[in-house]
This record gives sequence, structure tokens and C-alpha cells, in this order.
Amino acid sequence: MQLRDAAETLGVHYQTAYGWVRQGTLRARKTPRGYEVSESDVRDLLARRAAGAEPPREVQVRDWAAQADRLYAALVAGDETQARHDFGRLAAGVPLAGLCDHVIAPALRRVGEDWAAGELSIAAEHRATAICERLIAARVHQPQGRPRGIAVTTTPPGERHALPAMMAAACLREDHWHVQDLAADVPAAEVISLAADTGASLIVLSSATSGAARLAAKETREIRERLPNTRVLAGRPGDTLSRLRELARASQDPSQ
Repeated sequence: MQLRDAAETLGVHYQTAYGWVRQGTLRARKTPRGYEVSESDVRDLLARRAAGAEPPREVQVRDWAAQADRLYAALVAGDETQARHDFGRLAAGVPLAGLCDHVIAPALRRVGEDWAAGELSIAAEHRATAICERLIAARVHQPQGRPRGIAVTTTPPGERHALPAMMAAACLREDHWHVQDLAADVPAAEVISLAADTGASLIVLSSATSGAARLAAKETREIRERLPNTRVLAGRPGDTLSRLRELARASQDPSQ
């Protein structure tokens, strides 16, 4: 059904229903006519609302840069307690994908720049990454309802940073995908084998460096040759999870 019809069934304004789509609370597929949603998902959300489980209200953050600065300071200091406090305060009303795009990614980018400039040790850089991994892991959840499909997330061979794949997996899970996260540095043949065994319709190769991104592009071609019916997305440094979500949703549309 069309999103406007779903909004009427749910008893809310169209913009409210659209907000739920943007947050991943209500799954939708973009078509030339607008957004389409399944009747079963609408009934599921209607039942949850009737039971008192209202969709979370998204918090509007005015200054994302300040939030990223706070996390950066906590990461450099190795203050995981403060990082958890700040992250948890935002996580109550902001989708995890948004937190990764606007807070974690910018903070870690500064950490990486400090390391490259010799202002931060390898140990401190690894500590910051590990803290962020735990922040994300504590917030990952699989929403109720029928999944969009099965996705495999990993990195190209030689990429040792698992966090980008972990962030991609968290984003897709939040958007109702069933995700097989393989972490980092997995040979293409193994990715192809697992994707075929699980019936995955989407494979995401994440990269933390430009060199890894070039390897991901090469691996993408190899996977597409072996699995022509599987959509393969190769991420590059600086790509956002919101863009990943859009591309993943587009992969469900046969016309894309």
C-alpha cells in the first residue's frame, strides 16, 4: 500500500509516517509513485501502538560537531565511562546509523589524523576504536517484522579495520535487514560461498582507507561475475550510512 494510505490506517499525519520510514521504524520501498509499505508491516506497527509501544521520537540535535568533539575528547582520554554516558544520552532518541555518521565517524577521523601526525600512539588509536566498537555493539538491535532480505557485510582482503563493516551491519540491521557480518579481511571466495549458502541478496564491502577501497572495487567485480543476481556495494572512506541505506533499499527494486 502507499504510505499515505498507511498513515491513514495508523491514524497519523503523513509526515509522521514518513518520519517513521526515515528512522527505519516502518519499512518502505521507493517507487516512481512514492513510498510503498507492506500491509503486514502496517498491521504490526498498528498492533504495537495499540499495546502502548509507541515508535520512539527522534531527537533533533542542533550541533552535531559539538557532540563529535565530546566523543573525541573522551576517546583520546580513554574515558569509556564518559563516552558511554554521552553516547547513551543521544542514543535514546537518535537512530544508530545517524550516531555513526554524525558522531562516531567524525570523532574517529580526528583520532586517525592525530595518529598520522604522530600525536597519538597506535595503542591509543586502537583503544579509541575498541571503545567505539563497544558503543555500537551495545545499541545494535534487530527490529520486529519481516526482514528486507539477507545481507553480508565485510571488508576486502587486507583491510584490517573491522569497524566500518560493523557500522554497515548495524545500519542494515536497524533498517530491517538480516545481516551476516564477517568482520574484516575475508577472501573473496569465502564471501561468495557464504553469500550463496545463505541466499544473500546484498553484499557490502567496507573500507577504512583508499587502498582498501581500490581492493574492494576489484573484489566487487569478481563477486558480480560469480553471483550476478546479488547486489554488491563497495564503500569508500567518507561514505555515509544514510547513503548505504538508500542504496540497499534501491537494491530491492528490480528497476534499479
